Amino acid sequence: MTAKRMTALLACLLLFGSLQAAVSQAQLYQKMRAAYGSLKTYQAAVSQSNHYTQLKRTISYNGKIYFTPGRMLMSFSSPSVQRLQIRDGQVELYDAASKTLLRAPMQPEFGKMNPVEILDLYWQKSRVSVTSETKSQASVSLRPKSDKLISSLSATLDKKSGLVTSLSYTDKSGNKVTYKFSGIKTNAAIPASVWNFSYPKDVQVIEQ
Repeated sequence: MTAKRMTALLACLLLFGSLQAAVSQAQLYQKMRAAYGSLKTYQAAVSQSNHYTQLKRTISYNGKIYFTPGRMLMSFSSPSVQRLQIRDGQVELYDAASKTLLRAPMQPEFGKMNPVEILDLYWQKSRVSVTSETKSQASVSLRPKSDKLISSLSATLDKKSGLVTSLSYTDKSGNKVTYKFSGIKTNAAIPASVWNFSYPKDVQVIEQ
């Protein structure tokens, strides 16, 4: 085979590969939209890792996430009790270690509640590429074309169900938040007791 033919063949293979990736990311997006678009309830075990670049420190939390349209709760039990609840446009953040309860209206730029909604929002305004793929999962990288807060996102999706098993995003300062979801249940009943929580009498309430 001549050098020219080899070069032409490689060019064709590269072009074919890029087309495959483009189709793959489009199919993944449709799978994800189908999976989460019909959600009535969502619950899963969640681990959240916050990496602070300037402090060179990473803090990890383990707990549960519950979601219904208009309401979300992330309840962490390790390393300390924390609860983040969003309902009717209001945010409540409780930290047991400091005995503080922050109440504030949801800021417009954080109008999406479920972390997966963040992925959906940015998928539509980012350059998306498939970074790796196995038989059951695919990972994608998102580079927002223009955003004041987020510089990049990445996620891993189940190819069959369209459910997101991990999601991370990095802000303009280099700080990174990573979520990992397991034991995912969709459209299953969430006990009413999940949403109920009694704060200690000596909790310090901060209204914003």
